[in-house]
Amino acid sequence: MGVVLLAACCAGRSPGRSATSPAGFSESRWRYEVAADVGAQELRVSAWLDGDTEPELTLTAGAESYVRDVEAFGPHGWFALEARKRSWFLPAAWHGECAVRYRVLLGDAARAQGDTAVARFSNGAIEAPPSTWLLRPAVSRLGTPFRFHVTTAAGDSFVSGVFPSVGAPDTYEGFTDDHYQLAYAAFGKLRVHDAHDGKIRVAMLPGPTEGDAAIASWVDTSARAVEAFYGGFPVPHLLILVRPTAGSSVGFGTTMGHSGAAIAIDAGAHTSAAEFRDDWVLVHEMVHTALPDLEGPQHWLEEGLATYVEPIARHGVGLVTSEHVWAEWVRGMPNGLPAEGDRGLDRTPTWGRTYWGGALFCLLADVEIRRRTTNARSLGDALRAVLAAGGSIAKSWPVSRILELGDAATGAPVLQQLYEKMALTPVDVDLPDLWKRLGVVARGGAVSFDDSAPLATVRRGILGDEAAP
Repeated sequence: MGVVLLAACCAGRSPGRSATSPAGFSESRWRYEVAADVGAQELRVSAWLDGDTEPELTLTAGAESYVRDVEAFGPHGWFALEARKRSWFLPAAWHGECAVRYRVLLGDAARAQGDTAVARFSNGAIEAPPSTWLLRPAVSRLGTPFRFHVTTAAGDSFVSGVFPSVGAPDTYEGFTDDHYQLAYAAFGKLRVHDAHDGKIRVAMLPGPTEGDAAIASWVDTSARAVEAFYGGFPVPHLLILVRPTAGSSVGFGTTMGHSGAAIAIDAGAHTSAAEFRDDWVLVHEMVHTALPDLEGPQHWLEEGLATYVEPIARHGVGLVTSEHVWAEWVRGMPNGLPAEGDRGLDRTPTWGRTYWGGALFCLLADVEIRRRTTNARSLGDALRAVLAAGGSIAKSWPVSRILELGDAATGAPVLQQLYEKMALTPVDVDLPDLWKRLGVVARGGAVSFDDSAPLATVRRGILGDEAAP
């Protein structure tokens, strides 16, 4: 019986496919039709999986408990797939195309999980990335194209950080990688508007706010800062999910990519325009979109880079002074120094080493690149080269590729040499001596500058400051 079902599953088409699939779907990809009921409490998903893959189907860990009635289409109609642990299995030796359908109890998942990486309930809306509700082969060829189309109940909206398909409304597409943790998405009664010349979609989750105008200005100001640093916005489409919270400040933010880019961020319901203007969190998260997701233990580079670039970008559009930036670094960089038991940046995932150790790596790299090139090249040139080569958060890359591209852009092997020095070995840095050589004079929490210092031109170059008269 298994062989007969396999043949039908490979060659068959489920009833009504041509009527329910969006126009323009390729015959060589994974394709999904997703229908959400009111409030997306339940999703009904039909999938057509085509490719050289294994017969095991799975999804994000933590979501499997909320999947029901997984079936494939055979010569005698729909038949239930065998379930084991967090996977479902097509007949043995499956290959080629197969039609599958199932249900996802997304509302139950959101209330139980409370995690944006799986599902979270937010004042009547549900945040849940597509990787939570799209079954896919557990083993597949990297770069397999996929596409999904979402239909919501009347009055509800759906937004996704996965890049939209051109010419196919409510349809999104991408390519598989080793992670398959897709960018954030949300269902529900959302207030949605486009910003920054259509590059950013802002989705306000339900909840009270002082007004969307201040949020729109905050998003645009943050985007301008990042765009100015990189010479263009890092991704063609960015989703920002804003969750109103109590208070009057910007709260926690996280960024996710993989075939797209999305930021989930909390904003106090009573945050003023001035408080939004002073915020650094959204710029930090946007900087994340300009670097590939790293495949190894280099989370410190992702966070350290955002920690380092954020104040430079904000300074570039006049949001903070040079004194503010250097005072912040004088206070913060000591947190990045190795402590007892440190085993190098790749093997010491503490808060201090992840954020400020990574930022210190970036500062040292920027100083050395500028010193070797007489300020003609910088870390910014290396980062822009990575982005120009397609290295945004929508992709997953090994750190070696980033280092190689960056060094090629600057003409000096600084990044690779510094990584080899600091990745697996604790390296102490004489920060007082570094500040002295840069001409940063710290007194009582404030800083002033000494333009006679040997690396004063490097210091000025980092922030684009003119020499003192």
